[in-house]
Amino acid sequence: MTNTSLRPRLPERPPTPTDLTERDRFAALAEASLPTVRASAEAWRNGLAAFVTLVTTGVVIKGRDTTAQLTLGWRIAVTLLIGGGIAFCLAGLWQALAAQAGTHEGTVTLADIHRRHASVAAYQIALADAAAARLRRGRAIVAVALVCLLLGIVATWWAPEAGQDPAAYVTVTHDGTSACGTLVSADGGSVRIRVAGTAEAVVVPMKKVTDLRVVSRC
Repeated sequence: MTNTSLRPRLPERPPTPTDLTERDRFAALAEASLPTVRASAEAWRNGLAAFVTLVTTGVVIKGRDTTAQLTLGWRIAVTLLIGGGIAFCLAGLWQALAAQAGTHEGTVTLADIHRRHASVAAYQIALADAAAARLRRGRAIVAVALVCLLLGIVATWWAPEAGQDPAAYVTVTHDGTSACGTLVSADGGSVRIRVAGTAEAVVVPMKKVTDLRVVSRC
């Protein structure tokens, strides 16, 4: 018994001029899809390359001066944000380069195209779709990079500066004993020293001071 459902059937009606026009337009659209996506990727690549160059140049020139006065925690945070932003920029640039140049390696034969995509037009559309996906991924990565860079810049504006270390300590000898610490004041006939581990400053009357020295450490 012959299975009639598998026999090819003629269409109910011949193609109209509108159908033929739509077919031709789709063929033209498929033909232009890959060059259009790659042209857009090339524009993004050029813009990202200029942006990365500008950002990295600014970081190299001003980065150390900007973070030198910050506390260690804020310096680490700013470094991670700006460094991460630059890394994301490079990742986005790589995606744009891949979308513009393509990543397929090796020789593709017509038989391979027919086996995987059925037609050359479908193959071109698949390439354009892959390139567009890479371009969208690159744009998303660049958006993350911009957020990181913006947060890093804002952090440098609001981060507190590191406290200045005392230039030296002082050692005061009085009544046969010595006290070493940070000089608080020396007025009113007394010397006041902040000794590590004590809540209140040590007050030594000036008339009892037998020796006063500036030392680098206690």
